[in-house]
Amino acid sequence: MQAHLIYNSNAGNGDRSRVEELQAALEQVGFYPVYRATENEDDLDSILTDVEGLVVAAGGDGTVRAVVTRLVGKEVPVVILPMGTANNIAKTLDIPRDPLKVIAGLESPRPFPFDVGYVEAPWGTDYFVEGAGFGFFADVLAMYDPEKGKSVWRGIEALGDVLLKGHAYKNSLHLNGERVPGEFLLVEVLNTPAVGPRLKFAADASPGDGVLDLVCIRASDRKGFLTYLAGLVTEDLEKLETVAHYQIESLGFSWQGFALHVDGEVRPPDWDERRKVEETEWGPRHYLAQVETGEINIKVIPAAVTLWLPSSANKEDE
Repeated sequence: MQAHLIYNSNAGNGDRSRVEELQAALEQVGFYPVYRATENEDDLDSILTDVEGLVVAAGGDGTVRAVVTRLVGKEVPVVILPMGTANNIAKTLDIPRDPLKVIAGLESPRPFPFDVGYVEAPWGTDYFVEGAGFGFFADVLAMYDPEKGKSVWRGIEALGDVLLKGHAYKNSLHLNGERVPGEFLLVEVLNTPAVGPRLKFAADASPGDGVLDLVCIRASDRKGFLTYLAGLVTEDLEKLETVAHYQIESLGFSWQGFALHVDGEVRPPDWDERRKVEETEWGPRHYLAQVETGEINIKVIPAAVTLWLPSSANKEDE
């Protein structure tokens, strides 16, 4: 079987010798490796359109998302070689950090039916593998300057600032056949326990259970920002009395120009060019002016992609 190695050298300290090492390891376990170098996500459109065999995604969560979302509904197994910063997806599935150990475990792989989230919005459709939502985490991403490079602690620092001054969003959520109105600091839909810089919003979320986990924080229940920040760091956020947790198959809500995040990206796609900022009683509100409001619907696609996990995968402390 051919193994198409999708390698993002920007996700780690990779070079050509590393690629050759991974190819040699794939050959040792019986595959015929084909190296597919990528400089950006658009390269994957031509690579994955009619791909056959095995796809090996070497990189961080962004690389995994770019690969997986292009293979939804296709009978093409995917292997993850975690070589990024957070590696939320790999950590959720207990995939070892050592890519050679992962490849060695493919002599007898374990198929895993991986769920994917689907978003319908006024500006188009999206898939996500980790999470999507609005509120303080989306606001952090909207304010976060990617030109400064990735930094877990800079992300947490920005999160603390938004929690201290963050804006509340009045909305009405439609979930599990009921309407849940309120003013929310956070509405987060999770396919995996953590998003972004390892922020664990739903500790027990699983990308293989056929449902999504929804975490909500009402503005009326606002606690000190240190309480929420501590909950994220200690992975106990959803245990706080002020945090509501649901398991859902779909979620609907209205959109009035606020930032929505889909995994590590902000939507609408032209957010940076069009955003405005105004001061409110809750603090600064980032929004798009002169937009047509509409509905956003999020749902789960169960077993959208098959992942191959190494037979020797064990959880590793980091």
